[in-house]
Amino acid sequence: MPQLQFHRDRRLEQLVRRLIEALGLDYIDPERVYIVFSRGSRSLAHARIWGLPSPFVKLGLCEPMYVIEIVSENILRLRSCEDIVGVLVHELLHIPRTFSGGLRSHGDWARRSNIRRLVARLPRQLVEELCSIVVRGASRGE
Repeated sequence: MPQLQFHRDRRLEQLVRRLIEALGLDYIDPERVYIVFSRGSRSLAHARIWGLPSPFVKLGLCEPMYVIEIVSENILRLRSCEDIVGVLVHELLHIPRTFSGGLRSHGDWARRSNIRRLVARLPRQLVEELCSIVVRGASRGE
């Protein structure tokens, strides 16, 4: 059984900061959103978002933060750049307006039509850059 491995991608973090700005998600502190690629996961998800459990935040041990995990084996199955960027948008929309470390559950915002509409409004160059970095990062054999 392969061991689950994680690889942080700082270049993708920089692009996700641009994505957050382009989407107008001004309640998100982009400096506290991290991106990792996982390899060896059994998850069927393309990506997941992890918040910091509230006791750590409420006790003042650290500030709220989020990690978006891109499941390398699964993200590469997506057929278009719009779908890949849509996954990132979807994960960012799980972050609540309070930026508390908790997560929003799925609701109307999570509809495919809403995600597609948001992605369609993004600058084409940003979509292509994000897509390229995600595919490159997921394809690495690390």
